Amino acid sequence: MDVFSLRKRFRNSLMRRTEQRIDKLELLLTEHPDIASTSYQSVPFPSPAVSVIMPTWNRAPVVGAAVRSVQAQHFSDWELIVVDDGSTDDTATVLASFAPDTRIRYIRLPHAGHSAARNHAQKISKGSLIAYLDSDNLWYPSFLAAAVSVFAARADVNCAYGAMITDAHWERILFDPFDRERLVVENYIDLNTFVHRRALIDQFGGFDEELPALVDWDLVLRYTAHTPAYRLPVLAVRYRVMDSKRVSVARPNDLIVEKIRRKWI
Repeated sequence: MDVFSLRKRFRNSLMRRTEQRIDKLELLLTEHPDIASTSYQSVPFPSPAVSVIMPTWNRAPVVGAAVRSVQAQHFSDWELIVVDDGSTDDTATVLASFAPDTRIRYIRLPHAGHSAARNHAQKISKGSLIAYLDSDNLWYPSFLAAAVSVFAARADVNCAYGAMITDAHWERILFDPFDRERLVVENYIDLNTFVHRRALIDQFGGFDEELPALVDWDLVLRYTAHTPAYRLPVLAVRYRVMDSKRVSVARPNDLIVEKIRRKWI
């Protein structure tokens, strides 16, 4: 292939990516009827309506910002369960500063991994809806309001996901239509954008503590096995890569990937 053809192919590819990004932005910035149809000030869920689960391990410099992004949500009827997975830094001191907000529960456990921390939080959660935020990421303010409104309006929706903005992926905006076949091949729904009804935990279980990585993918696959996830047109999370301790920074072991795929293929 000559240089001219290569340049043409590159330009066409760039144009397609730009058009895809514009399409996603247009959807995110356009008022959605399901979100507008129900006021999140009056919802059919007992208080707290949403349990937000946040595992953390030695994230003292960043966990405070994550907590504040929950406090900044337009929808305020939530509880935040911060499970400290055996931190040895100043995490406890940082979280102590949030003690006046009684919606926030801080729990210290011996170090057992992020799956065990999330499973513990699931067991003690009170909300009819469950959401997840890693301690180094930030939610956008309208995320919970949009999610709660859809679950209140649509009894057929068991789980939903919003858009993720990230520097860790070439697309920058991860917000693709739900495609079960694609999901079995690769995960494109980040846990930080994912909200589901609490009943799914009893039906399909929590996080697989035997998996050292990709537990979010495994959970989303189980929770969407019978009904598709609802694509929620709202900015959900700002995904930040702060250091090398994040599980997803390293390339997953191919054996783990195949182990998860074999469950569904």
